[in-house]
Amino acid sequence: MAEKLRHNDHRVIGPKLNLYQQSELIGSGLPLFPWQGEVVINELQNFLRDLLNKNDYKFVRTPHLAKIALFKKSGHWDNYRDDMFLTKSGNEKLAVKPMSCPLHTMIFKQESHSYKDLPKRYAEFATVYRDEASGALTGLSRVRMITQDDAHIFCDVNSLDQELSNLVKLVKQVYAVIGFKKVRVELSTRPTKYVGNIDTWNRAEEILGEVMKKNRLKFSINKGDGAFYGPKIDFHVEDANKKSWQLATIQLDFNLGPRLNATYTNKADKKEHPIIIHRALLGSLERMFGILIEHYNGAFPTWLSPTQVKVISFNDEMEKYTRTIEQKIRAAGIRVEGDYRSETVQLKVRDAEKQKVPYIIVIGGKEKANKTLAVRPRGSKPKFGVKMPDFLKQVKNEIKNRTI
Repeated sequence: MAEKLRHNDHRVIGPKLNLYQQSELIGSGLPLFPWQGEVVINELQNFLRDLLNKNDYKFVRTPHLAKIALFKKSGHWDNYRDDMFLTKSGNEKLAVKPMSCPLHTMIFKQESHSYKDLPKRYAEFATVYRDEASGALTGLSRVRMITQDDAHIFCDVNSLDQELSNLVKLVKQVYAVIGFKKVRVELSTRPTKYVGNIDTWNRAEEILGEVMKKNRLKFSINKGDGAFYGPKIDFHVEDANKKSWQLATIQLDFNLGPRLNATYTNKADKKEHPIIIHRALLGSLERMFGILIEHYNGAFPTWLSPTQVKVISFNDEMEKYTRTIEQKIRAAGIRVEGDYRSETVQLKVRDAEKQKVPYIIVIGGKEKANKTLAVRPRGSKPKFGVKMPDFLKQVKNEIKNRTI
């Protein structure tokens, strides 16, 4: 296993496949993502966006900066000050947001809501910044630029139980698609530094425990590891290398609504503060990317692969015809690249294999004459005489169904 891990490190595989880069001139913990890496992250976002739209989430957008006064009112200043990047504009003191919950709460606050409108679900692929210690930074696992698949659900006590159960199901659904089979669950309780009163905290912890029991989740107690504003359910997954990662989180918050004076009108026509559920499914997209590089050993399933098909011309005479094949595949919505170098087929195939492309197509005289394809699926022997419509149908189905 140690030998396997040595060869399956995202810090080695990632730069080798040009999935991400780092530059001393830019700074530690601030990775660059060339197009190959952007494709993978974008596909993860598309997957989540489709799923969340079906679950009635509304996507919002918030600034990267806000007045320090906002974070003082929300409680983040007292609890996250050491990890915040600070700046100013004239005499106005600003902070780079370490998380988006205060800004999502301000959106809710500035709208008019009745109890009939709840729950409200706001989602954002939000990039936040935290001043992590330089010694703790490593690859994509610990960075200063953190893009969260962030969401906040504003609800009342009547909808709380169902919302929490729906989130448990959503987490299971996401991990089934990605291919995480071993999941461990923890209930993280009140930390030493917290806001609010103990009675509210105790009730919040009870609610999360009841939801997990109702959904038949075995869980352990992680004492003192809750967020400063509320307890949480943390999901730990085991990847293909048997490494354990804390990823999804469902956090229950009775404190932020009152602190920022966010309200809705209840059945008695009186103002009431919403209960806020903070949740992330993948957590940090950068960290998830690093995990998936190792989980798949760089050989992403077709729907996630930067290049899904590599088309290779047998020789220079086949270049013009091979380019028409490439164009037809691209027109079908498949990510395809061509290799028309004046090199041997063996060398070009070997290079495509090193890039871990799911499908390699070689076009020679026989393929041109018969209007067929020679297709080499990743890790398999080539298949000859494949018809273009059959090939396109297969690949498009893999992409549509997000086949692992």
